[in-house]
Amino acid sequence: MTNCPRRNLKEMTNDSHHQKCIAWLTVFNIEAVAIVTMNAFTIIIYLKERILRKRTTYLVISLAVADMFVTYNLIFEILFLGNDCNFWKINMYRSFEIFIVTSSLWYFFPAASVANLAAISLERMHATFRPFKHRLIKKKMFGAAVAGVWFTAALSTAIVFSIFFLDRLDITTVYHVQASYYLFLFCCLFIMVVSYTSIAAKFYCGTHPQHHGAIRRERKLTKTLFIVTIVSLILMMPFTILGFLFHVTSGEMVETISHETWPHLFYSLGCLFYANSIINPLLYALKMPEFKRALFLLLRCRSRSESVEVFPLNDI
Repeated sequence: MTNCPRRNLKEMTNDSHHQKCIAWLTVFNIEAVAIVTMNAFTIIIYLKERILRKRTTYLVISLAVADMFVTYNLIFEILFLGNDCNFWKINMYRSFEIFIVTSSLWYFFPAASVANLAAISLERMHATFRPFKHRLIKKKMFGAAVAGVWFTAALSTAIVFSIFFLDRLDITTVYHVQASYYLFLFCCLFIMVVSYTSIAAKFYCGTHPQHHGAIRRERKLTKTLFIVTIVSLILMMPFTILGFLFHVTSGEMVETISHETWPHLFYSLGCLFYANSIINPLLYALKMPEFKRALFLLLRCRSRSESVEVFPLNDI
């Protein structure tokens, strides 16, 4: 499979390797459940709590939706790992059309997640440098920004997979075109770095009307999203670099790594990349008192509903 830097694990068939397969499958399943749960809570809280319902919320909810759908990638990895470890037999690519759809989605959802982070960083930069103009932006503009983010992610994925409809392309060209996807991720990461670097310079070198409550709240939100972005960069960068180098070298870099080391390197960095979709809600809970309070109330309501006692009729 050329669309992602994966090494076949069929040689891992002895008992110790089966144990490693089970360990990775367990990690992926736990991570998938955590991603769905945490981001579902985030979406519910932002839609339910009026105090959190701001224009920026459109982008934050869009990010949570993209992160929740990243679970597809983990399910994809679980199916492949189970196949390679001979736990089950599933024909992932019964036809060319299935190959295109499943592989495109593997690329699309992470691209949407990273693009949403880049859009949030640009929105925060505008809110920092043009606070009064930012407050005049209408909600429909934020809706258009969300649509633009998803369209850009879809376009980047479509460009990569359009090569499969072209004839007379050698495997090296295919690898190099697919490397452009990782260049798109790098561009998004670069936007995030530039945006928050300029914001930090503005905070610590500029003057701010601290008495204005709205600006103070915007600055607090910017700091929270800045922390979210920094953590995301740390988690996403290693896997992005790995994927870019794999495709630029046309897969030859794998030959410099042992058959035993490569799959564990790929899955370790992949786990870090996908953990980015879990960390955002956790940071919201730690840095935003309103979000934390709403999360505790939601969990308390769920626990109460599950602990309601049902008395037999003859005991009433």
